[in-house]
Order: sequence, then structure tokens, then C-alpha cells
Amino acid sequence: MINEILLRKRNHIYLEKEPLNKAEDQSCRVLTIMKNAESLGYTFSQELYRRLCVMEKGALDTFYLELVQHLKSRAGADHEWRPMYPNFPQEVMEKSQAELYLNALVHYWSGGAAYPSVRKQERLPAPDEAETVVLSSGTREELMEIFRNLAEANGSWSEQDQQDIRWYFTNVPDAAEWLPDRIPEKENAAYIGKCCLESCPLAGAGMLKKHFRTATDILRLSAALSGGDVSLGKKVRFRSFRRQERRILMDLLSEASGLLEEMHGRPEVWKRLGERLHPGEFHAEQYRKVRQAFEKIRNGCPLETFAGRVEQALLEKDAFRALEILKERPGELARRLDVLLRMEQRAFSDEKLSWQEARIRKMQTQQTILEAFEASAAQVATPVLLQVRTHFMYRNHQAFRYYFPKGRLADARMVANAELLVEEDICRQVADICEQTLTARFSGLEPMGRVYLSEELKNYIVPFHQRAASKAARTLTPGSRLPLAQQAEAVRGFIWWTNMEDGERVDLDLSAAIFDKHWNYLEHVSYTNLCSDRYRSCHSGDIVDGGPADGEGVCEFLDVDIESIIKYGGRYVVYQVYSYTEQIFSKLPHASFGYMERQDVRSGEIFEPRLVRQHMELTSGTKVVIPMILDCEARRMVWCDAGISLGACRSNAGGNNLESNLSGVGLACYTMVNMHKTNLYDLLKLHVDGRGEQCDTKDKADRFFDVEEGITPFDTDVILAEFMQ
Repeated sequence: MINEILLRKRNHIYLEKEPLNKAEDQSCRVLTIMKNAESLGYTFSQELYRRLCVMEKGALDTFYLELVQHLKSRAGADHEWRPMYPNFPQEVMEKSQAELYLNALVHYWSGGAAYPSVRKQERLPAPDEAETVVLSSGTREELMEIFRNLAEANGSWSEQDQQDIRWYFTNVPDAAEWLPDRIPEKENAAYIGKCCLESCPLAGAGMLKKHFRTATDILRLSAALSGGDVSLGKKVRFRSFRRQERRILMDLLSEASGLLEEMHGRPEVWKRLGERLHPGEFHAEQYRKVRQAFEKIRNGCPLETFAGRVEQALLEKDAFRALEILKERPGELARRLDVLLRMEQRAFSDEKLSWQEARIRKMQTQQTILEAFEASAAQVATPVLLQVRTHFMYRNHQAFRYYFPKGRLADARMVANAELLVEEDICRQVADICEQTLTARFSGLEPMGRVYLSEELKNYIVPFHQRAASKAARTLTPGSRLPLAQQAEAVRGFIWWTNMEDGERVDLDLSAAIFDKHWNYLEHVSYTNLCSDRYRSCHSGDIVDGGPADGEGVCEFLDVDIESIIKYGGRYVVYQVYSYTEQIFSKLPHASFGYMERQDVRSGEIFEPRLVRQHMELTSGTKVVIPMILDCEARRMVWCDAGISLGACRSNAGGNNLESNLSGVGLACYTMVNMHKTNLYDLLKLHVDGRGEQCDTKDKADRFFDVEEGITPFDTDVILAEFMQ
């Protein structure tokens, strides 16, 4: 697990101190290992090569077996890849529609057992020159630095990050000693608190008092201890707590600030938690406040809360009263800023004012709001300021908004942006206030020196929240745009899956829809249309049974020829995965998606691990997933990782497939491609303006940020810990 974490986060390998081999040079064995690693897209640095050459044979063999397992898993090469047509894509292109249709019928009639009887032909080696990742030596200090970065991250973790944190607390005896004084993300603090209590209850109780100060913090901790959603976006089923755990939670609640008001924000949730805590059993005086709070919640006693006062002022269209209330909590003021700036426009429409009078009053009110925001901006968290800045920079230029609701699984939503416009001058002022505040804040951090920023970072989105991110070889934020390799002529998507553990059949379908630059539908490639002559794109054949959960699994491939898409008026190709048998992806024991970039789809093996650019597990809580969009004109891959709940957009003709969901998919992808989110370049530029000096070449820089070297968009632990403070 040590090397799994170091490989995923740093492309480094930790070598235990082994007895050195003084009798025999292992260079030949090491070169053989390197050759095998190159077939998976990796090689060794000179320093790592030299260290391996002096290891004992047994230690070297153990190292290789562990390494190759990790590298295969990252690329998806740890299982079989045998499609319906073993000589794909040429075999599919050469067969008539009648042959393809008959073979599909035979496969369906047999319940997924019968495949075309075809002998696999030999292929020429693939000519593709894939980028090779250089692996270097890592240290234990580096391993613990990753742990500390995760704890300091100012953004929620992915499921993979949670598993890493659990490993640290289970396997590193002094993990708690590496925790920072402040854990900025409350969701992460809840999970750390759970791990602390499980690994060392006494030490964990002391840690909790430092990081859990509000009732909502403690509610998140209770959810974490119950294995529930710490974002509180989904219903939590609280478990029965042990007596010691109940006392710890009651101790925390007795010292929590704003207890009753926060409990009134989620009364039903607190009632369910109270049923598990049994607060009436704690008779000591220190718990009196907690007992009374639970009693009032159970009895439905009315209480004027902060949120209630704000909502009432907004309902009455009283911008000034709402502003005075929101000043108490600068973060809420920042989140409600758009509402305040728009609200007076609606209020003035109810009064008999001349156009000039209404405009003057509106400008005066907006300036008052802006002054209040500017005065309190220094108290607003960095992620909020960044999002407010980007929102106001682009708020008048988007027909739809695209977002991910709170929750562990990706479940993308889109809504029409029907809000009233805010003048561009006001929007610019808000963005300027955010920029000035952030620059001033960053200037107080450690100087960066001379810094090189790659312009390519403008194509990568800041990873504010990773809770919905799927497990992937490289963690990417939805909306990020990866360039295609210069020599790539085609993109080959692929999926792999098995049946359920109880034997229930699983049928997944890989599909692709082709749209023009205006998002008009042109054609699709799927199990209903295996081959497109116009776009030189084809599917490897529909497989309807995933096989045993502990078996080899089954797979489907789908090729898209880039030049043919452009030549015949296309631009966007939307890759989609459908659960035809209607299971949601998060319940499947095995399901994954990835893609390769190929110079020649007719040469090399159908699956070439070294050409895999991204590989991810399908874990969305939906039955439709859009992993990515190929922008052929820009030669970029727009990463989506989005489970789509299409609802009313779906027609039920033909089951859960591309044809039934086409209109909803097109709208969702249009929004994804055109949305505006804070990019990494803008974030890092604010840091450089505050505490560094930008230079134009790497050789002159003390630190550099690029896609493949230095600090990269994939170093999410570093970005969230250092640059989101």
C-alpha cells in the first residue's frame, strides 16, 4: 500500500532497507524489469536503477511482483481484454450488416454464451510512441507529507483519499502526531475523527476537542462513525453507538457553540441521532444544555435562527435588512451576494419610480452591498472567494449552469440560468474585490521566488471538491481538458465489467454520439449501429453477460477516427456507458472505463496498456455515465466523470440506451463544455502576484508548474493543502 500511494501521488517507489547483494550484479534482471515496466508505460530513473542493481535477488523479485501488480491496476491491465470480435476493428468493418446482425442475434438467443467462432490474427507491433512515466525513489517522509497534505486540504476528499487516510491510521502508529493544528475542511475532519477513535479511542477523544467545535461538526462525526455521508447531503442511518462513543459525542455537544440554532437547521436528523445517543441518560450538570436542546427539538419548539431571519428579509425584498444580518457571517454574505445584487431590481419593479430614479436607487443599493462585501471579504474562505470571482466574471454569459450536488457519488445536474442580469461593471467590481483580497492573503505566505506557470494549466479546473471523483489512474476535475498526443489519429474507449456477486446478470453498453459544433446530433456508434462508414468509427460488439464476479469479465471497445469526424462536419464525440440491465454503477462489483490514443488502430494488440491515457472505476449512483467528451477540432479530451440523472429527458423506447437518452445527454454535454470554473492557472497566478515573481522559462525558475513535471494538475493533495489556504 505504501508504494500504491506513492505511485499514485508522486510516481515514486519506496524501497525498504534490504541487505545489499555484494556477490552478484543484478543489472540484467533490473533491465528485464524495466523492459516489462515500459510495456505498461513506465521506466526507472538512473538513481532508482542503481539502487535496484545492488539488491538481493529475493528482495528484487518481491519488489518486481509488487510493482507490476500496481502498474497493471493503474492501466486496467490486471484482467483479460477479449472482445466479441478478436480482430476488431478490421473484422467489424469488413463484415456486412447482415452478418453483424445475425451474430448479435445468436449471442442474445444464447443468453450471452455464444460468440462468433473466429481465429485471432497476428498483428504488426503498434507504432505509437507513448509518453513514458519515470519512476523515482521515494521516502517515508514523503509518504507522511502526503498524509499531512490530505489533512490540510481545503476541499473534500475522494473515496480513494478516504481509503488512503484509513490506511495511514491502521498502519502508521504515529499517524495522529502528523496531523496539523487546523483541518480546514469539515468533512475531512469528520473522517479523521472516525479513524482516530477507531485506532486509538483515548488519543482520539483529545484530538476531537480541537477540531469539533460546532453542532454540525459533531453531526458529521456521528455520520462518519455510522458509515454515512459526511457531507450530510444524503440521509444518514445512525448506528447504535457504544457507551464510550456516546459519552465522547455528548462531551463535544456540551461545549459546542450555537447548539440549539444549528440543531433547528436539521431537526429530523438530530431527532434520529438523539434516538441513538439517549441524552436523557446523562444526568450530570455539564449535559443540561444538550438535554434541553434535544427536548426542544423533539417538541418542535419554535426558534428564530440566522437562516430564518435571512430568508424572511429576502422574502420581504428588504435588501438592507438582509445585508445587516448577513454581515454577521461573511461566508454566507459571499454566497448570497448574487441574490442581494439582484433582489432590489425586483423590489423597484413594484414601486412607481421613474426609470432614472430606479436606476439611481439600484446603483446606490448595490454600492452599499459591495462596500459591505469588501469590508468582510478577508474573513471569507479562499475556495468561496475563488468561486465567487469566477461566478461573477462569467455569470451573464451562460445559458445553463452545471453542478454536482453534495454526496459521495457523482450525480451531475444542469439548470437553466434564468436569473436577472447584473451589470458587467458590478460583476467586475466583485471579481476585483475577490482578487485583491486573495492576493493580499497569499502575500502573507512563504515567498515562492521565481515561478514558471505553463499556459496549459488554464485547461485544468481547480479541484475544490473531490467527493464525487471516481477512482482513477489520474485524478481530474470535471471540465478539465487534456490534449491529445500529436501523433494520435484515433481514440479507443473501453469498458470492462462482471456480473453481480449473487450471479445477477449485468449488461453494460459502451456508446458514442457524434455532434456538430452547434451540438446538432449527427450519428451514433453503439450496439445498435456497430459501424459508421462516414466517420470510420466502430464498436467491438455487444456483450450482454458479464460472467462470474470472480471471473475474467467481459469488455467492449469503441474507436473514433478524429479526422473523419472533422471532415464530415462533426466536432464533439460523447462517450457514454449505460447500465442496460438497470443496476446503478455504485452497486456493481467490477466496472471500469478508460481510453487509449492510437496512431494506427489496425496494429498492435486491441488493448495496449502503455497507450492508456486514463482509466477509472465506474462508481456513480446512476445508470448513465458520461466519462468524457472528445473535442476533435480542438484535439482535446474534456473530462466529465459524470453520472447523469436524466429523468424526464429520457424516452423509454428500447430500454436504457443511447437512443432513449439522446436529448438529455446533448444538453448536459453542451453545458459541460461551455461552463466556466476556476482554472489552475488563475489560482496560481494570484499566488505569484502575492508572493512571487513570474518568469517565462523553467530554467530561470525556483519553482515551476506544468502538466507533466514540477507540480502538476494531478498533485491534488499539494494544490488543496498549499494553494487553497
